[in-house]
Amino acid sequence: MVVAWTLSSNPSDSYLECNGQAVDSTKYPKLYALMHNVPDYRGVFLRGLGGNSASLGITQGDAIRNITGKTYTTNVPTAAGFEYGTGAFYIFDLGGQSVDNSGAYYSYIGKGLAFDISRVVPTAEENRPVNKAVRYFIKAK
Repeated sequence: MVVAWTLSSNPSDSYLECNGQAVDSTKYPKLYALMHNVPDYRGVFLRGLGGNSASLGITQGDAIRNITGKTYTTNVPTAAGFEYGTGAFYIFDLGGQSVDNSGAYYSYIGKGLAFDISRVVPTAEENRPVNKAVRYFIKAK
């Protein structure tokens, strides 16, 4: 049996933290007969079997839902050929200087198309659902 534990102290000597550690065969012979190492559940989300889950005991990789948007053009030409975007797409103004083939500087003004997912979903350095941290323990005796 695996339990979620919300305290920093261990529940008792009858439980081992699910951190991949070896099971002591002399102290926990029944658990050792089932497994030589406890599962390592640190940093992963446990998910019930079924639906879109992976097979039992298999780690499933991360994924996000598809993110879409559109750009629109009008009959009035613009430097980039579009007027506005929706969703993760947006239009920004270009402006600056460049050099043509002759080496002469010239200024240009136009529009650019950008893609920014944070315009439609929360972003972070990882993909994750809403969560709270717990420690997982397995009943050892």
